[in-house]
Amino acid sequence: MRRKPAVAGQFYHESSTRLSHQVRQYVADNLPKEHALAILSPHAGLIYSGAVAGEVYSRIVLPETFLLLGPNHTGLGARMSLMPRGEWEIPMGIFQIDEQLGRKILSNSPSVSGDSQAHMFEHSLEVQLPFIATFREP
Repeated sequence: MRRKPAVAGQFYHESSTRLSHQVRQYVADNLPKEHALAILSPHAGLIYSGAVAGEVYSRIVLPETFLLLGPNHTGLGARMSLMPRGEWEIPMGIFQIDEQLGRKILSNSPSVSGDSQAHMFEHSLEVQLPFIATFREP
């Protein structure tokens, strides 16, 4: 299953080119980078949270895999959910879900449910992806 963008055109630009330019205004390529076990990044529309998110992502060495945690603002789906398989799409690209990691989390975390519905219209994780995509670009 491919999760389509829920807030493109609202929380950030819906065209790939415009979104790339929008994110680039908030990031700095020349900052010292650290390996981080965890980061905390805001999840509002980029006009509100982009400067802080850009500062955060500009200072980390991107890991190969991210485990993104966020609130469920919509109330849809399970209270604590994980999208166990598929892809997330944003205008700048497609992200593959690490299904092996998802299975491990689900088998070791009884309070987490495999539930794609909770993620369908939720913006909190989606607005992180343009920053990850920007720093993964060659």
